[in-house]
Amino acid sequence: TQGAELLLSSTYPVARHVVYAAFDRQGRGKQLAALHALGNLAGDAQSDNSVILNGSAEETLRLLIYEAASRSPKLIPSGLFLSVLQQEAETRLAGYRPITALVARPWCLMEICSKEEIVDIVTDPSIETTKIGMEARYGCCQAIHKLSHLQDAVRRGPFLARRRPEAQPVVMTAERF
Repeated sequence: TQGAELLLSSTYPVARHVVYAAFDRQGRGKQLAALHALGNLAGDAQSDNSVILNGSAEETLRLLIYEAASRSPKLIPSGLFLSVLQQEAETRLAGYRPITALVARPWCLMEICSKEEIVDIVTDPSIETTKIGMEARYGCCQAIHKLSHLQDAVRRGPFLARRRPEAQPVVMTAERF
């Protein structure tokens, strides 16, 4: 976490290079390495509690991804992630890592969930044929599910009322003798 914060808060163009290379389809090996590096920067290797970085590093990461998207024909981050997931299996596998870590951020979760094609790829059990690919896809799916709280909202209903089934008084009644 400290290393990622240092890279994202420094004036050195390392983080910018990683983000740009992660979504550049020209060099396959360079893209694979950059996707894995972006996954590390975003906190994929960290425990669930320490995925989020400090404020300035988070903002830099978000700006770099939006900047990379604006420089591409895709224009939005969800388009970049979709283009990665539509490539061959090895690139898809590398693409699951940054997505798994980045969906902990509300802006990225909205980007991922806004593209139906991304959700279709992540939830399609037949898209991956290797064990490591299936596990990476499943981990990505779990991260999206856990952080989106969609199941809980659906289970509680349209008025979100089932969390507390009994009525809760707002004012306490006076005790009588």
